[in-house]
Amino acid sequence: MDSATLAGLVGELFNAIHAVSGLAIPAQAPEIHQVPQAVIQEKFCQGPCRVRAAYHPDMGVYLDERLDLVHSTFDRSVLLHELVHHVQATSGNFDGQPDTCQRATREEREAYEIQNRYLASVKDWRRFPMPPPVTGCDGK
Repeated sequence: MDSATLAGLVGELFNAIHAVSGLAIPAQAPEIHQVPQAVIQEKFCQGPCRVRAAYHPDMGVYLDERLDLVHSTFDRSVLLHELVHHVQATSGNFDGQPDTCQRATREEREAYEIQNRYLASVKDWRRFPMPPPVTGCDGK
């Protein structure tokens, strides 16, 4: 996908995030990297994993290049989910919460809730299940 089309899509998805959640649209979008899934696994999983997208405040959003952002609302929702994490990072809504493990769980659940609301708003009835607590939150 060319950069102008991707930038337009990111703008549309930020508007959708605001429409379904009321969260403010950030002043600046993150960098978006469309890469092979192996790159995502290397950067975020340190080995094989099923992750198809990830966000890091310093690096931006990494998307599996096989996601069909043009034709699939479900695949677009994956990008929207990662953009929610950018909104969370730039808004400060979760700042000041002492337990980082619980904070990560709340952020992830909010991102899935907004992703599922987006899917409902575009009449795609598939949903992502709510995740369990973030790895390590149980003290193991």
